[in-house]
Amino acid sequence: MKKILILYFSGAGATQNSAKYMQNCINNMTDCSADMHSMEKDLEKDINNYDALIIGTPCYHCTPCLTLLNFFKRLTKLVNPKPAMVFNSYSLWSLNTNRITAKIIKEKNIATVYDTAYRSPASDGSLIAPFIKRFFKFEKNIYGKIKADCDKFLAAVNGQYKGYIPHFKLSSIINAPNKLMGHLITFNIYTHKDKCVKCGKCISRCPHNALYSDNKNYPAFIRTKCENCYRCIHNCPKNALSLSRHKTHVKTLREIYKTI
Repeated sequence: MKKILILYFSGAGATQNSAKYMQNCINNMTDCSADMHSMEKDLEKDINNYDALIIGTPCYHCTPCLTLLNFFKRLTKLVNPKPAMVFNSYSLWSLNTNRITAKIIKEKNIATVYDTAYRSPASDGSLIAPFIKRFFKFEKNIYGKIKADCDKFLAAVNGQYKGYIPHFKLSSIINAPNKLMGHLITFNIYTHKDKCVKCGKCISRCPHNALYSDNKNYPAFIRTKCENCYRCIHNCPKNALSLSRHKTHVKTLREIYKTI
């Protein structure tokens, strides 16, 4: 039986949603099993014991997330080569995200044999431009596409696979100014104390430790540590966090994932 390890990072939840469905698809096959592991936690399982990997990341300004970069920076090079499927969750375009990921994992003896991407709700766009309905939706028939991708990946793993690096996309040159601005600009996150119940979930669940408890136990924000995943805003049970000093967001992605 083939053992597959799904390594992922998810900010607001889109990548995790896709990873969970992949796990279900693989576990429903007779000759495969899949485990999931978040890259923001220490690796408890030995990657060398798996036959293949699936590696998923959100697309932040057309690049993989910092958590993925840091995870593979720490990871010791694998003893034996492993085939992998690389995927990303994006809202508008992902451009060279998979290419960058494939180059990074190649250094750890992991060969990309299949790559794909899924248009998903935008953790930033849904807050900045909530009037754009696309920022709250998955692409049409995403679950059918995930199932087909898993089948193709496992067929590659069972055959004579050959690793590759996804082609460079020339459109990324046109997008370069937007990408640069996205990396340079970090919006402030405000705490609305009239709604905050001081549960501490936003602080404990922040993957970059960008929030801390102030002297009155309200969450306070450290701009320089934030990657704009906005998990804190989307998962606050009382909608007490916002990108606006004066009002909270009417709708977040928490409502979207409750209906999935």
